[in-house]
Amino acid sequence: MHAGSANVLDRLSYVLASRQREKVLAAVVPGPQTPVQIAKRTGLRLPHVSRTLGQLVRADLAQLVGGERRGKLYAASGLGVAVFGELSDARGDRLIAPMIRGSHFRNYHHWIAVHHGRAAADKTLIESGLDPRLIHADGWYPLRSALEVLDQVETRFGDGTYETVRRMMRDEAINFSSLRRFLKRVIPFPILLELSPNSYAREFNHGRLEVDVEGHRAIFRNYDWMSTPARCAAWLGTYEGSLAMLGIAGTVTKVACILRGDPYCGYRIDW
Repeated sequence: MHAGSANVLDRLSYVLASRQREKVLAAVVPGPQTPVQIAKRTGLRLPHVSRTLGQLVRADLAQLVGGERRGKLYAASGLGVAVFGELSDARGDRLIAPMIRGSHFRNYHHWIAVHHGRAAADKTLIESGLDPRLIHADGWYPLRSALEVLDQVETRFGDGTYETVRRMMRDEAINFSSLRRFLKRVIPFPILLELSPNSYAREFNHGRLEVDVEGHRAIFRNYDWMSTPARCAAWLGTYEGSLAMLGIAGTVTKVACILRGDPYCGYRIDW
């Protein structure tokens, strides 16, 4: 992915924020359609189609290409076709594309800027197709872009052991607003751990987190759709950083891994 695709990812987040936008964009990618034809193809009511077409046109994702007796004709713009292609690539054979909140990219950028300078931080994200100026913390972005950034962080600033990615996420855990809100709850630590799947669901639109707590030990099972060595290290660092935020003296150990054929990535927390 290259810097020119930054606008594609920004618009992708915009499309994914509305199921109607995705449906209407998909309807006009094959060729020009009238609003009536789009309504039949998508099952949406005509007023909803007209409103959504207006949104896509204003976002430069669709364009009016002419008219005929049955009504105006709309087609996907070049940017719209690129966005739909990115959506298809990200989704694969899944019903939805695996996405991640923009807060992750903001935190990657923050850590790199602190330790290696703003220019290095900008370059790392831009070369993964992300414009740091356009990233919205609550927006949705392709998970594979996050995995690419994590790999770049290790390649550029690490030694291949992924300890740099682990340290980055340990340091940045405090900057996730969902974690801050979650960990500020005045409830016993074991109960807090059992509630942590809520935080997972806030940050990802795919997979799930299951937690079993017994005594002074907890097992976290991450049923992630995709994993890489860098993502495993990122989870280790995130869990370690969460313990530090709470002032809990504990250890985090990787006990299972999707990359080894296990059904989930498992992390044991002892305190």
